[in-house]
Amino acid sequence: MDDNSSTSGMDDSSLTSGLDDNSLTSGMDDLQLQDEDKNASLQATINDLINRCKTLHSEVETYVAAVDSNQKLAKVQNPVEYRSLRSDFKNELAFLNKLTRSGLSEEKARHWIVSSNLVYFEALWSAAKRSTGLLSFRKYFFWNRLQEGHSTRGLSHSKGSQTKGKSAALVDIVAADGTEWIRVSTISQKRLLFDLAKMGWQNDSDSDDDEEMRDADDTNWEDDDDDDQVDTVKNARELARAARANPIRGRPPKVRFVLTRIESGKMKEIDAVIAKVRATGAIVQCANELTPALPLADVLPQLLVDRSRTLSHTLNVDCTILLALISDISHKECPILDWYPGEVRAQIKQEQAEKLLPTHLYPAIGSHPMVCTQEAAHQMNLIVDTLATDTEKTRANLLLAQNEHSNTSPADLVSAWAALSNHPIPEGFQLPIRVYSSTEEDLFQKLPSIAPRIAAELGPLNSAIFLYGWAQGLTTLSSNRARSRQIDSIINECGLEDGEAGPHVWLCGESRSLIAKHGRRK
Repeated sequence: MDDNSSTSGMDDSSLTSGLDDNSLTSGMDDLQLQDEDKNASLQATINDLINRCKTLHSEVETYVAAVDSNQKLAKVQNPVEYRSLRSDFKNELAFLNKLTRSGLSEEKARHWIVSSNLVYFEALWSAAKRSTGLLSFRKYFFWNRLQEGHSTRGLSHSKGSQTKGKSAALVDIVAADGTEWIRVSTISQKRLLFDLAKMGWQNDSDSDDDEEMRDADDTNWEDDDDDDQVDTVKNARELARAARANPIRGRPPKVRFVLTRIESGKMKEIDAVIAKVRATGAIVQCANELTPALPLADVLPQLLVDRSRTLSHTLNVDCTILLALISDISHKECPILDWYPGEVRAQIKQEQAEKLLPTHLYPAIGSHPMVCTQEAAHQMNLIVDTLATDTEKTRANLLLAQNEHSNTSPADLVSAWAALSNHPIPEGFQLPIRVYSSTEEDLFQKLPSIAPRIAAELGPLNSAIFLYGWAQGLTTLSSNRARSRQIDSIINECGLEDGEAGPHVWLCGESRSLIAKHGRRK
């Protein structure tokens, strides 16, 4: 209905979550009392629904505030997509509040109660609180993207319900910083058995179907006709196809099904459905396997996106980060001299307000081994030879184990590095950054067909840096926001084939120039 239009794209199990859920049926049973108690019972049910929805709405608003604060600090390029979640919960609360309007007939009130999606939203939020790194909610992902004209990698439910196409799977929660897709279903066992009966599945233990159900997980599901399956199995197969078509750093996202009103191990027909879902590679959690969701305050930090969790083991460092690592501005208090360029003066002021190394770079780098391309190292050295102070030159040589430090041990490199800085280094910090070279031809052989166009747009230096990280499956650390956006723009315009992934870039919100030893004018 119009008052709850934000949930119009939900699957049948969401829309028919109904009143036989344990937490809701107790209130609905009261509606069957004698006439003289009906009004009081109805009002009590309405109040219970509203209070529960208020609790959900309040928790989501607390979560949103924490996300906004976290993103402001981290200066992320791709913000968490929480708008559909926030809108759905807000609309559901407004919908339920209308039940308190005077003059609403008992019959209409009952109809509105049955139409509520509160049970589904409670299940969704509980699943979210049992997860980590929440990235987006209620989002469609595609396979056969190019054939259906979808150039982006996903489409929010609010934007895509009318245009999602046939090859689309709905993900309720994108979690684990993008590496896990969660689908929440509130379909009841009774409804699932009814759907099975409609599909022709029999309860006769001597039937051929019984043997088929026992062997459901031994067959290749891709050889089956989806039209012969119940919606839960169809959804699992759609998600498996979409996951393969939308890899995250080269691997399909892990798919998890949360069945909040289905119990495993009690009915062979239900277990056969669960087996078919698991046959797609999905993890299935049934009602009897779910742990209670903890209070929001206990889990809020883990719900926030931590970009360091998604980094590759070895990091590819571009020229902008090399310069930030060796700059005097990053390591010590620098006076603002009147002959400094405006950019340098602005960076010194930024550093006074927020320290780049301990706040951004060191938490990301941690104990990761680092590499860079020969082109990035050469560009850094050109700038060092022109502008660097003596301490910046020393840091450059320590960073790459070059010149007078070409034979210095890794332990001594780290020790000398720490002595030139006001900031403590991360535990396990590794030097030197290893320098590697490769040709475009070698890189193109490992990359999607769109790579040559991206290389042409980026220019020789940035092409060598970003394509190397992409081809090697490494996260590229960069503060070059313009080039990162350029890559995303080309990929969105031209699209990737199913199963292809773009480069993984960790963008630092700030950059640092060399301080300039003398003579660089405003």
